Formats: sequence, C-alpha cells, structure tokens
Amino acid sequence: MHLSSFSLAYTLLTLISGSSAFTSTPQTKQATHLLSTADDVSESIPTRRQTLELAVGALGLGVSFAATRENKPTDYGLYGVLPVGPYKTKQTIQKEIVPGKIWTFDQKFGILNVQVPLRMTVIKLSTGGLFVYDPIAATPECVDFVRNLEKDYGPVKHIVLGSVAIEHKVYAGVFAQKFKEAQVWLQDGQYSFPSDLPPSFLGFPSGRTHAMPKSMADAPEEWKNDFEFETLGPVISRDGAFGETVFFHKDTKTLLVTDTVLEVTDEVPEIYDLDPKPLLYHARDTVTEVVEDTEEIRKRGWRRVVLFGLFFNPGAIDIKDGGVAYNERRPDINPDFIGIYPFDWVGDDIASFKALQGGLLVAPILQKLILNRYPIETLDFADKVAQWPIERIIPAHLKNDLKYTGKDYREAFSFLEAKGVPAGKPKPLAIDMKALDDAEINLIGSGAIVPCSPAVGGQYSREEVLAQETYQCRGKTCTPRAQS
Repeated sequence: MHLSSFSLAYTLLTLISGSSAFTSTPQTKQATHLLSTADDVSESIPTRRQTLELAVGALGLGVSFAATRENKPTDYGLYGVLPVGPYKTKQTIQKEIVPGKIWTFDQKFGILNVQVPLRMTVIKLSTGGLFVYDPIAATPECVDFVRNLEKDYGPVKHIVLGSVAIEHKVYAGVFAQKFKEAQVWLQDGQYSFPSDLPPSFLGFPSGRTHAMPKSMADAPEEWKNDFEFETLGPVISRDGAFGETVFFHKDTKTLLVTDTVLEVTDEVPEIYDLDPKPLLYHARDTVTEVVEDTEEIRKRGWRRVVLFGLFFNPGAIDIKDGGVAYNERRPDINPDFIGIYPFDWVGDDIASFKALQGGLLVAPILQKLILNRYPIETLDFADKVAQWPIERIIPAHLKNDLKYTGKDYREAFSFLEAKGVPAGKPKPLAIDMKALDDAEINLIGSGAIVPCSPAVGGQYSREEVLAQETYQCRGKTCTPRAQS
C-alpha cells in the first residue's frame, strides 16, 4: 500500500519546510517525540487549524511509514515525505577530506532526473566526538558510516542545520533522532507551510534542539577552540525564507557552506557511477535520440543537469506543449517518466555552462530573487567570512573540496556591487536568466518578494541603499537590518 495522493499533498503542505515526524530502522518502527521541552527554541501551542494539518500530515506519514521498509542499506523508508529522486534508494558516498579530521557524505537529490549531490560534512572535535553539518537522509548505510567514525573518534555531539532550505531540513530531524547524545542546532528562520509549526512538531528531538547561537560568546564551549561562524539572514519573504550559517574550522582552514557558493566544473560527481540514468536522460537533444553510456555522453548530461538545477528553464531548451510531449513519448528509447521528454535542446548549452565556470558562483536564484534585496547585509556577511584564513571550502552541492580563499569567497558576491563581476569570473548569460527575470516581475507584482535594492558602491551611499531596503517579518523572526 502506498501513500495516497491526498495524504501526500497534506503531508507536504504541512511539512514542506520541516523534517518528518517519524523515524524508521530496518527492524523496528519508532515514533519520535512530538513535543519539545527545550527552553531555547521558541515554541507555541498550535491552533486548531495547525493541529488538524498536523494530524492529516501525520496520518499520511503513518501510511507511508507502514508501507515502506528499509530492506537494503541504501533504502530510506521515509522518502514519501519528500518524494524526489532517487526516491527510496539513496546511496551514500563517504570521502575522507582531511585524514582523521574531516569526512563528507554525498547522496543524490532532485526532481525530474535533475539530481545533484547533496552533502553532509562531519568534523572531529578537538575535545573528542563529532560535529555534523547539514545532515542527509539517515539510511542504514549512512548511519553505519557515521557509527564507524564514532568508534574511533567518539559520539556525535553536535548536529547543525545551517540552512532553512527544504532539501536540508527535511532530513535533519530524522538524522538527529538516530544520534541521541547529540545537541541539535537550527538556523534561524525555519518555517513550515501553510502554517508555521514548532520545531518539535517537525521531527526535531525534544529537549536537545536549540536555536543557532547569535555569537561565539553564546556558543557551546566545544565550538570555541575549533570554529568561527557567521550567519546570513534570515531573509524573510511572504511565503518563505533564506538563511545560512557558515562555519570555519580553524585547524584545517576549511569553510563549511550550504548554498551561498558552489563551483561548476566539467567533472561528473562520483555519486553517478552506479546510477548514470539522470545523465543519460538529459544527454539527449530530442526524444528520439538514442545515446550510449560513454564518458562524453555523461559529461553532456551532467552539463545539462547543472543548467536545469541552477536556472530551472535554461535558455538552450525549447519546451513542448504538454499534449505534444505526451504524444511524442518514446518509452522504448528511455522509459523514465513513461518515455516523455518535454523539451528539445536547440541552443548552445556549452556556452551557458562555460559562463558559470572560472571560480566560485552564487546560485542564480539567490542572485536574482533573494540576496539582491539585501545587498548591504549580504556583503557585510561576506566581508566577515573573507577575513578568515580559508584554504578549502566544502559546499553542500556540486563539486567537493574546493581550493579557494576568503578573498575568492568575497569576490563571488561582486554581482551586488555597481562595478559588477570581474572579467573571467562566473557570470550567467542573459538568455539563461530570462526565466528568473520573468519570475522576479511576477513575484514583485504579487507581493511575494520586495523590490530589488540598488547596487552597492554606485551613485547611492550605504545609508541610501539601506533606506531603500524593505525588511519583512514572520511571527517574531525578522530580516536583520545592517547598521548605517
């Protein structure tokens, strides 16, 4: 029996920005605590509407839970909470980045075969034990990898969710419940839709879930020898939020980030080695093209997956009418999505891809729809991060183990400045930004986002730019305003 469409819809509506309310193991079924006694996470008594939404969502999760068992190490029984690729099977690849000190764990995540690496980082604390940044799906395989580290380096002591993005938060509560000694720290600005619910109602464990510290003075003692950290946002909009806390590991001079920067390269991630189907699907120019599984074809597929992931509607495609795409389907050529291939590649995707290379990139959606609303606050944040002696950056997506400095990190945000992006650095082509340009107009018109602020360093002073920024709130959480 599978989760019904009705239950799934309500589950996603209730928990779209939170983690699940249940956890599972291959042998047992275990419900998590639904109420928290933590003193430092803001909780409120749910309204009758919220209680109803939670009940319906929990019912849907219960059906999903009963119907999905983790029979293989790579199975994730609660994939129905957020049914995205690769669905139930989530292989994990572990890499040791710095011997005995830093490890990363990659899984695939995405929709419509636009699947990219989703990364968790684990760091050994100098006082003993482990620090986990941005948990991924707690499959038996993934949990076993971390348990093996615990045998050598001590228990997981801190689990940090450095983002409010759904692809990170949806797994964090379940992961935290697997490691019962760990304290859990949440990026400020967490929310759920259609009604905000307390963190404990979103699967985060009772009594040990905390708000992210505001400063190092408020941080756990175990962090103070090992880390520096800075928080961007949260940037609050009508229907959502963006926020990120980045951590600098002093000993290895490594910066941990979630979404603020990434690097686009030709290298196809190792996570595709056992399952290249998403690459082969997107490598085709048309629905009738037959492709072989070769290195060149995989690179073409990877190039297009990246363009879809960053732009949603890259300029090189021609989208077909739904009826046409259905009538032209060819399951005999590629059976994914019953053989439907709803677009043709008609433009120069190579030029679009190369325009994103040459350094660190802030994702186009952040450039166009979010961070340019608050350029002063964003650049202040980047300036602080740039002061650290960074030699390595580990992002949560795309290429791992990036060799860049604080100066490079700061330069990635030059799109917010009047002088613009330096020559030779990543800069999306206008044709690829068209869909985001149109989205910006529509979102401003509907009131979903506020108008864009002027670029910094041009004709407007810092005070004048700040005066044109619009600060929004959700409940007691507001977009922080920089000082003049």
